[in-house]
Amino acid sequence: MKSLFKYAIVAGLFASLAVSDTTSFTIHVIGDSTVCNYKDSAYPQKGWGQVLNNFFDASRVKVNNVAIGGRSSKSFIVDGRLKSLEPNIQKGDFVFVQFGHNDRTANKPERYVPQDSFPYYMKQYITTAQKRGATPVLVSTVTMSGSRNVFSTGSNNYDSRGMMLKLAKDYKIPFVDLNMKSYNTYNNTYKGMMDSYVKKFLYMQLDAGLYPNYPNGSNDGNTHFQEMGSMGHGTMIAEELERGVNDTFLSPESKAELTKLVSALRPRYKVTVKANIATKGAITQDQSFPGGSPMTLRVAPASGETFEYWADENCKKISSNKLYYGFKTPNHNTTYTAMFKGGSACVANSATENESSSSVAPESSSSEIPQSSSAVVECSNLKGIKAWPSPIDMANPDKGDGTTDTNHEGYVGKGFFNLTNDISSTATYKLTSDRSATNARVMVRYAFDGTENRDMKIKIDAVTYDIKLPPTGGWDIWDTAYVDDVWLDAVDFDMVLYSTTNNGGPNVDMVSFTNEAVHRVGCPVAEVLRDSSGTQDSETGTAIAATMQKNQTAFDPRNLTFRSAGGLAHIQIMNALGKTVVDATRMVSAGSTALLQGGARLSAGRYYLRVELDGKIAILAHFAVSRE
Repeated sequence: MKSLFKYAIVAGLFASLAVSDTTSFTIHVIGDSTVCNYKDSAYPQKGWGQVLNNFFDASRVKVNNVAIGGRSSKSFIVDGRLKSLEPNIQKGDFVFVQFGHNDRTANKPERYVPQDSFPYYMKQYITTAQKRGATPVLVSTVTMSGSRNVFSTGSNNYDSRGMMLKLAKDYKIPFVDLNMKSYNTYNNTYKGMMDSYVKKFLYMQLDAGLYPNYPNGSNDGNTHFQEMGSMGHGTMIAEELERGVNDTFLSPESKAELTKLVSALRPRYKVTVKANIATKGAITQDQSFPGGSPMTLRVAPASGETFEYWADENCKKISSNKLYYGFKTPNHNTTYTAMFKGGSACVANSATENESSSSVAPESSSSEIPQSSSAVVECSNLKGIKAWPSPIDMANPDKGDGTTDTNHEGYVGKGFFNLTNDISSTATYKLTSDRSATNARVMVRYAFDGTENRDMKIKIDAVTYDIKLPPTGGWDIWDTAYVDDVWLDAVDFDMVLYSTTNNGGPNVDMVSFTNEAVHRVGCPVAEVLRDSSGTQDSETGTAIAATMQKNQTAFDPRNLTFRSAGGLAHIQIMNALGKTVVDATRMVSAGSTALLQGGARLSAGRYYLRVELDGKIAILAHFAVSRE
């Protein structure tokens, strides 16, 4: 009844204050290392400003996170950062400000702000925002771990929370009490779990080898946060914004602007995490995230407990890893179960209620995940293989300079994209990744005739890579180029191909990722064939496992030989990671030819074979090597 009453109050407010669904604005985020963006090499460390975009409708809200580590309310201004930001603040924007962590460090004078000076500096953020026609939002300092709340009242504390609340009341502006929200969550909701869960699952106290970026672990269980900790702060901020529309100290203007902001929040769905035993270890706690948000599942079994796998809401096994990260939450309430040996059977949650857990979910198109404004994507039926599970058909880009054509042989999907012969030609594809990766590999399949390279650049999620593309020897002869060490987050992103020569780009047939579940926005994840079989069939789908193998029976995978009419052979063998392990050119006689010479052997694994005879592709095939 209490929650219904709360919803009625806020719903009434929305009825009395008209809010345009098309209003767009920017949230400028100012703060310290608990707020700022981190490089990919620091994952899983993230600040709450880095994940805040997940909670807002991207078609209406842009988040500009200018927070930077090591700054206080004073040093951020002294550095000139507020002055640099000021011209970018527009009427109708919001400026979120959180400080306090570094303001209390008396041993660092460049940062230190005596408590009686803290309001002076905070007022400068407030007046700067208001001068630009924006609404300042004061966010109280996220708590440090432990039972003592150093940013609230008390002996030897730095009461940044109290000072922010007083300023919010004085200026009649929104106040987000992240301090008390986080403190109560860690000390009450997670009571008795500070060392086992809060520090290790939310703060940056990491065991050695847990994440690739921290082979020796990390012992920061006090101040900085993992992605899941900051995502939790995002939920707390959203809840505080929804609560704040009822604060009586707000001016009518602030209330109207806050209502606009809350109307742009995306629905949040409950993520229930449980185990099939009464585990004495630690396990990820229930969350409330918007659909498509990054999610991490982790379990730390107690002595004598044996974890087997994670199961989704349909009891489907999704991972056998105790730490499973880099995937997205669905757009509905869902359940994940940690399955332990000897525990009860998994129970499917087919009756999961799909109502969001947001206390405010305005009925408008803006609260849905925004759809691309481009033409409807024609989804391909390409199938992946274990080494390359995520093929992307290059036909029909979301935006491009060129045409989708089918006038050459050997393409694998619905066609290929023919970039115009211009140095500025581009092709853009809107992709999404359901898994993250720190060192993915990308394959580009292309063809063109000529004598000069048609090198390109490829941008993947804001990072640009160079690709060397030598001629393939003909428009019907397809070759592959590779991009190494590609970082992928579990987010939507643009993949853009850029021509760099006056001849433009080549014909581009397909791009594939070693990372699973990368696909075009609006299209399903590609089916992955678990063996090397596959047929070329434009109606039922093309398996890249056997896209263009000519005279397939000529290759004997058991004996690693091939039969041909003879000629100049160029033999290439790539392993499952895409690394070339054999690259040899030699004259071969008619009949059977061994792929390997001089007693060379291949280690157990899956491989990709490419054989050219007299400059023309004769064999493309996948094969496996096993050792007794």
